[in-house]
Amino acid sequence: MENNSIINPELYYKIKGKDTKIDTKIIDFKMTEKKYINEITVGDCREVMAQMPTDCIDLIVTSPPYGVGIEYDVHNDDMIIDEYLKFTEEWLTEAYKVLKDDGRIALNIPYEINRQDKGGRVFVVSEIWQIMKKIGFKFFGIVDLEEDSPHRSRTTAWGSWMSPSAPYIYNPKECVILAYKKTHVKKIKGTPQWIGEAAQVPDKNNPAIFKNKTVYRDEDKKEFMELVFGQWKYFNDSRPLTKATFSMDIPSKAIKILSYKGDVIMDPFMGSGTTALSAEFLGRNWIGIELSEEYTKVAKQRILEYRAKLAQTKLELEEVSKF
Repeated sequence: MENNSIINPELYYKIKGKDTKIDTKIIDFKMTEKKYINEITVGDCREVMAQMPTDCIDLIVTSPPYGVGIEYDVHNDDMIIDEYLKFTEEWLTEAYKVLKDDGRIALNIPYEINRQDKGGRVFVVSEIWQIMKKIGFKFFGIVDLEEDSPHRSRTTAWGSWMSPSAPYIYNPKECVILAYKKTHVKKIKGTPQWIGEAAQVPDKNNPAIFKNKTVYRDEDKKEFMELVFGQWKYFNDSRPLTKATFSMDIPSKAIKILSYKGDVIMDPFMGSGTTALSAEFLGRNWIGIELSEEYTKVAKQRILEYRAKLAQTKLELEEVSKF
């Protein structure tokens, strides 16, 4: 079948008053693949991914349903633990198939869940990782998320009151499991998030000799070092647009450190479109899947509004460049 090329729209932003165009990578797709790019497909992600070509995704970034009884408008989150883990294995199996051999996944989940009569208290990070390992995923690390706002939910249960009889010690924190398919090193190098400038610097041993070196801005170096440290601070959105809320800080950080510009990012639980917005802003292509038609409408509206602002900014920058 004939190959066609697509490219993410050019993004522009200002750095210290200088107009800068973000480089993008041309991705070759067959016509059957092209329809998914920079679009949200409505449907069960297990079924949609089963129809997608294999080995086509660079990075999956998602926050799936936690199985804690959240009242989504379509998805049933009120499963018993065994059903939830079966559902998790099914979608992760399809996710593994669509990833490239050097593809990666960043999976945002809580450390533990408590479903009481639905299966009890579960160290869900361990359960999900064992599923991922069984499927074939290789461990790439784990990120501890530190919420940088006061909106974290808190429990009012203490177990046994003022007694060590049966205390309920609850950890409300979440994490991001990082894994890859077959190889942890990217086969094809692209343009990274941080682009330095070529400069000549004196040799440490002989100041009279100058060597070519790539020099990065201090803020870029600081951001990179923060991202490779396994503790990410994030701000939790206190005004979610849907029940499927996802802080933009989390996908943005994962996309920056785990992908090149122009790569294909997929979120099989797109919700209100946060991963898509992060990908577009950072110059990546994306694929979204969402079960809820209502959530899809919200996500598409957010993306359209962002693109409209981007187009206006581009026009303004072009006007400035004339002077």
